[in-house]
Amino acid sequence: MTDSDNLAAVERWFRSRGIPHFIDHYSASRDVFTRVLAPLTAILMLELVTALDASWPWWLNVGVAAASLGAVLGVWAVVNVARKRPALSRPGRVGPAELAIFVLLVPVLDLLAGGQRLTALNTLLVNLALLGLIYLGTSYALLPITRWAAGRLWRQLADVLGLLVRALPLLLLFVTFLFLTTEVWQVAASLDGPFLAVTMGLFVVVGVVFVVARIPLEVGTLARFESWSDVAVLVIDTPAAALNPPADASPAGTPRLGRRQWGNVGLVVLFTQGLQIAFVSVMIGVFFVGFGLLTVTPELTTTWVGDDAHLLLDGTLWGRPVAVTSELLQVAGFLTAFSGFYFTVYVLTDATYRKEFLDEVLVELRQAFAVRAVYLASRGG
Repeated sequence: MTDSDNLAAVERWFRSRGIPHFIDHYSASRDVFTRVLAPLTAILMLELVTALDASWPWWLNVGVAAASLGAVLGVWAVVNVARKRPALSRPGRVGPAELAIFVLLVPVLDLLAGGQRLTALNTLLVNLALLGLIYLGTSYALLPITRWAAGRLWRQLADVLGLLVRALPLLLLFVTFLFLTTEVWQVAASLDGPFLAVTMGLFVVVGVVFVVARIPLEVGTLARFESWSDVAVLVIDTPAAALNPPADASPAGTPRLGRRQWGNVGLVVLFTQGLQIAFVSVMIGVFFVGFGLLTVTPELTTTWVGDDAHLLLDGTLWGRPVAVTSELLQVAGFLTAFSGFYFTVYVLTDATYRKEFLDEVLVELRQAFAVRAVYLASRGG
């Protein structure tokens, strides 16, 4: 393999680990939006079709559709020619001009088709949101990160369950008391619709902030190496082992992480810990629902919340009425979010958890930093 082949193999390795921003000169216009050009075009075509008005004559709808498609192809051709490429070739990069077409074309047509300002505004906001989600999902490789983190969770499932067994008794001692408190049922039952989601989301946000605040403390020293011998041990099983950095290069001279690279590393840690915490939280939520089925009857729910219970499923068990009510699910969801926050703090401060889980993640991140040092030195970056 040539050096360029080896460098390309390392770049694929970065992508598979969910850290594409470790690639030198990684560009959104060249490396991100070009990979999602087909979905963006399909979404634009769908929006053009939905922008047509059934009340118009058929020939006007056909004319508007043809003009819109012609405008898209025309701008595509002009941009390609300006970049000295064949007029209808696939763009080598997707820049502001192409993105502006995706975001603005249909809203402008909505305005020209009768001043549909609200529809145009909604379409504009949806397009911006889609563009942001596509950028984050593609640029920061959220799918590879999730797949990698899910694989780690599967391999460590027995250890995670063991950790749950250690953390659960103290948690349940406190939370089960809350579960059987009238005030908790009244508060949770009063949180309808978005209020419950926002309340649960607050626990999630605070937990995320806690994790993110600790990332620099955990990762700060991982990217520093004193000699190539330290690096060589870490890259043995990676594509970087085939690279030969210049003799006069030093790993100590590896450029520091930029803002986006720090964000990429943070997402890897966040997703890895987040999937474990989410799994444990779901198990706790299932426990609360089962516990509520056995202990809280519909009549007791009515007494606690001061209103008729909203039955979703009901029946009898050993002659006793049992039911799944919306109030039970709301209380279980509320206490699950609280328990997830508690568990987040526990796992990041418990020495046993750090040794079993977090330290292993940090070892893999240090390997990624070693690969990055060899990669950049070999590129002369």
